[in-house]
Amino acid sequence: MPKVEMNHVQLNYEVRGEGPPVVFLHGLGASWRMWEPQIDAFSSKYQMIMPDLRGHGESTKTFPDNMFSARVMAEDLKMLLDELHLRKIQLVGLSYGSVTAQLFAVNYPHYVDKLVLSNGYSEIPTKVSGWVLKLSNAIFKRLSYETIINQMLKVYGKDEYTKNVLRNSFTFDKDMFILAKNSEFPYHTDQLHRITSPTLVMGGEKKVMGVDEKKGSENLFAHIPDAVLVLFKDAFDPLSTMRKDLFNEMVLDFLEGRDFKSHEGVTVYRKEPMKI
Repeated sequence: MPKVEMNHVQLNYEVRGEGPPVVFLHGLGASWRMWEPQIDAFSSKYQMIMPDLRGHGESTKTFPDNMFSARVMAEDLKMLLDELHLRKIQLVGLSYGSVTAQLFAVNYPHYVDKLVLSNGYSEIPTKVSGWVLKLSNAIFKRLSYETIINQMLKVYGKDEYTKNVLRNSFTFDKDMFILAKNSEFPYHTDQLHRITSPTLVMGGEKKVMGVDEKKGSENLFAHIPDAVLVLFKDAFDPLSTMRKDLFNEMVLDFLEGRDFKSHEGVTVYRKEPMKI
């Protein structure tokens, strides 16, 4: 498993397949293994580069000023791409990885050919979401790490596939989890107009514990100039497991410039053409 060290920061990453490079950024608390459901579909056509974000997996666990930050992770990605001599990539980010991908595409738009943002957000979508976040932070501090994970996975009900993928990819200990949960919630909606690449925004329509993921996805779609939005009925974070086959098909279609097929429970939104 390759590792690179830059400016006293070590980043671990996994590579599968050969072809044009596609970088995959996992969700909060996970590792590159969160993308195992995508490997068969993508590695036959692309070189999949799957880093462990800082604080995760086998990458460096410390942050400047002990402040967990997606902005720092975005700068780490820039260093990694420069170390690998990659100047143009396709970028797929999921959940907190989507936040990191957004910040990277805002600051380094010339690196990104196409961008996929799944289950993402650029601000707290609703006041209820903010209340839920603060309440969960207070509760989680009192629980064991294993209890925290079990409580988080309960929202997936009978979806044992998603629960198994997530459990096998989780790498946080409780201290890192609490540090992340108490970090500043990212806000960069006013910077999204700087993203220049064609962007696929994907989100679930189902609210979980009052969190309105659909609104977060709609907000990204509204503020990214060249964006298409795909919403999935009765689904939520992570679509890469809950709707694995559709996720893989639609991301591949987007990367390869094909029209999306029609699927029950999937709605596609496109921007109105500008009038001249």
